[in-house]
Amino acid sequence: MEAHFPEEKNFHAGLPVPVEDILQRLPERARLAYTSLLTNADSLYDGDTGWSCAYITQQALADEMYVCLRTATRAIRDLRFSGLVRVLAWPGARTETQVRVASVDVSSPFGPVQSELRHCTKHQLVDRAIQQLRAHNEALESLAASQEGELLP
Repeated sequence: MEAHFPEEKNFHAGLPVPVEDILQRLPERARLAYTSLLTNADSLYDGDTGWSCAYITQQALADEMYVCLRTATRAIRDLRFSGLVRVLAWPGARTETQVRVASVDVSSPFGPVQSELRHCTKHQLVDRAIQQLRAHNEALESLAASQEGELLP
């Protein structure tokens, strides 16, 4: 099935890829962890970024999912690999588990790539959304890791 594409004039806003399309590719444990992270009492949604932030340990997540710690750890790994979760450990602060809630806009400022995106199937757009999320998340996670040991003012 082909994805529906917006008109040319709206293309620069990006092609939205719903989170549900990415979740469909993941095992049940990852979908359960995703839901548990979003419904956790300590989870806060930021409408400006499209991410929800939860301050929850993996053991607490496992308890909430009624699974062992190993299963919860694998679920988080699956979600991180898909780009839907990023774990940020900032110095002097609690570890943040951020969960993507809003759809992912797949776009490019380069004309040839924009043209190519118009002809992508839904499956290809999901692949690109995952690549885009992972690249952005890896950059943020490495920024957080590089600041370990630095003291905040």
